[in-house]
Amino acid sequence: MTGRVVMVNGTSGAGKTTTCAAFARRAPEPYLMFGMDLLVGTLFPARYTMFGTMKDQGYTPTAYGPVCMHAIAAMHEMIAAAARIGQNMVVDQLAFTDPPVLQDAIWRLADVPVLFVNLKPSRAVLEARVRERRIDVIPAPIQEAMAAAGPDIIKALADELAEATPWFYEHAYANEIYDLELDSSAMSPDEVCERIEARLAEGPGTAFARLRETWPRPY
Repeated sequence: MTGRVVMVNGTSGAGKTTTCAAFARRAPEPYLMFGMDLLVGTLFPARYTMFGTMKDQGYTPTAYGPVCMHAIAAMHEMIAAAARIGQNMVVDQLAFTDPPVLQDAIWRLADVPVLFVNLKPSRAVLEARVRERRIDVIPAPIQEAMAAAGPDIIKALADELAEATPWFYEHAYANEIYDLELDSSAMSPDEVCERIEARLAEGPGTAFARLRETWPRPY
């Protein structure tokens, strides 16, 4: 039996990581957590991160190079492969259409059931969250890339993310087709999970199929 994929879209500060963790904790059946946070924050070699010497090939807050896009394609293939052997997956995502992250996802996961959820707080709430957020835990590859950057690099990282928030908001929410869209600023993580669970109980998501009618295969 094919596993289910719950893909949770949202920009930094929208609550997608918290939602994925809460959903996996609450689910009666096992869900593996995967997605962009793990990919770019943990799995990438340091030189391709935003502070690395080859960031133009990897990623910066507002641009994905060819190495990053290839890794995203591999991530989508891994999610699809896991679902095909019956493993449920809950995935955090930045479903940009430019760069074409969403287009890649909808086609590589064409044969598995995906529930596409969008967490969209108001822009004012999101900007306040990003400004107030403390960067306490930095993944090892980024720590490695930041090691020689000087003592003020943490503040520089926070400032860079805050400045990029308008770009992220526009690009993360450019798509308007989802199976479920929630204002995460008005709900607790458990309330968000309850809505996702209720939608799952209604049957498979249809958003990815509708999106494939809009976006041609990009590869």
